[in-house]
Amino acid sequence: MERTEARVNRLILVDGHEQQYLQLRERSGIPPRELTMVIGRSAAEEITNALEGRDTQRPLTHELAHGMLHALGGEVVEILIHDLEGGTYFAELRIRQRHQEELIRLDCRPSDAIALSLRGSAPIFVSEKVWLEVDHS
Repeated sequence: MERTEARVNRLILVDGHEQQYLQLRERSGIPPRELTMVIGRSAAEEITNALEGRDTQRPLTHELAHGMLHALGGEVVEILIHDLEGGTYFAELRIRQRHQEELIRLDCRPSDAIALSLRGSAPIFVSEKVWLEVDHS
């Protein structure tokens, strides 16, 4: 599957609304392609904390998940946003356990995958299929 690396380009926070906006930008394209997805307020807060390297007094969901994964000998290797259907993006979290070659692949929401990838400095990939869908929408 063809894919390219992307990065968080912008996070648009809208006061008083649950829906927030996350924009990813392709790292290598000329010009770089962009996609915008709607995410929930709590995911937006977690992504903001991860981008700014902020920890909370008590671990929030993604901090807890990242800590548990690390404590159990795992790490997020990468995430892949692989599909777009009816305006909904689909992602896969790819995890490696210590001393294991094979990756564990977990279906998840892109916002959750991005929050976890930022905590562990793992790359974000977007499939060519998704970029083409975005270009045609």
